[in-house]
Amino acid sequence: MTIPYWAGGEAEQHLAQFNQTFYSAMNLKPVENTYQRGWFRSYAVSTFDTPATFEPAPNERFVLLHEIEHGFVPIQSTLVRTTLHTAPLSSAKSTEVEAALLEVRTAVQTNGDSLSTLTMPALTIKNNNVHLQWQGLQGSVYVKHNFATVEAEMHSPQVQLNTPQGRMVIQNAQFNVLTQPGADFIPNEGSLSIADMQLTGFQMLPVKLEGIKLHGSNHVIDENLRIAVNTNLQQIHVGTEHYGPIYGDFELRHLHAPTLQRIKNTLVKIHHQRLSSPNGGGNMAMYRLMSDGMALLKNAPEFAMTHLHFNTPKGELQGDLRIKIEAFEGIVFALFNPSLLINALNAQLEMHIPQSLFQQLTEETLPGITPAAQHKIRQHLKTWLVQGILVPAKNKPDYYYTRMQLQAGVLQVNGQRLPITALTIDN
Repeated sequence: MTIPYWAGGEAEQHLAQFNQTFYSAMNLKPVENTYQRGWFRSYAVSTFDTPATFEPAPNERFVLLHEIEHGFVPIQSTLVRTTLHTAPLSSAKSTEVEAALLEVRTAVQTNGDSLSTLTMPALTIKNNNVHLQWQGLQGSVYVKHNFATVEAEMHSPQVQLNTPQGRMVIQNAQFNVLTQPGADFIPNEGSLSIADMQLTGFQMLPVKLEGIKLHGSNHVIDENLRIAVNTNLQQIHVGTEHYGPIYGDFELRHLHAPTLQRIKNTLVKIHHQRLSSPNGGGNMAMYRLMSDGMALLKNAPEFAMTHLHFNTPKGELQGDLRIKIEAFEGIVFALFNPSLLINALNAQLEMHIPQSLFQQLTEETLPGITPAAQHKIRQHLKTWLVQGILVPAKNKPDYYYTRMQLQAGVLQVNGQRLPITALTIDN
């Protein structure tokens, strides 16, 4: 009969370790932690306050109530039911709590792995003229022993936001993530899918996005961070027009991870300084941010947008874009002489555009654009034809084609050298 009581002691120890890690990771202030151990069941209460910098709910008090069943280990897994509540900051009793905001049921295996199921009830928030309706959340989280890996899956049937400017409705959002905690830049792989998103009002035509899918990952190799995102949008409706599918790949390479971590820490420091002293200084932090920004550019970061396909009623727009900042001496002087930064750019653009789409852009009225700006855009696009920036595609009938390269301050377009101002609207 001593085994269940001993298991309760082990559960108390693991809970204390979790609280310590949780409070530190989320920058929370612990107020009270209590644990009542029984033979087969124990109860725990964890009370904490959020700081002013905790954006979702600044300066709030929350209470975690834990009900732990720890029978005959290893025959029976430890089961934990946790609920999250809000509580008045003036309350001295942790039992004075509001209705549960979140319920988590966790099964802890003998090897330390755990599987949690999450349930969040429907939620309505009103703040002046802003009205948020959230139709609940369901999900699961699988955690390997010692947080070696964490795999999570979340689903929300509907989120609706009403403001005086307009309405946004999101249907069937699904989020999945696989992460490996323990490093400054945590290796992640995740995906997001949304059945549809509708926007009405906001001083624009009604917009509906269908079949949104994003898949991303990040990895650190030799202190260099690489971020890759694959995007897919089945269809977009703008008024009576519809477009799609639209898809493409985006990638960031050669981002120096230690420098990014310093930039992150500096931004957090600046944020805290502005909250504690709105009229205070922070100039030293800003100088540090500029210095780290220059250091980041010295690592020759790259951006790539590849396999871009944008289907329109007039045909499919296709393109690839690659931009790299070559390392060079005296990069700090680029702050005072932007032409130095232009000379460091190594960029390539390749694009196919349907001639019928080009004609639409130069002849038809474009929604949401002033007549003066529309006239300027039309004249500029027509100039591109005259200058040979857009030429008839050899391998695609009824398409225009362009291939641009900017390197060492020299612009080459379809094999001919042109001034950089040829690409600007105000040239």
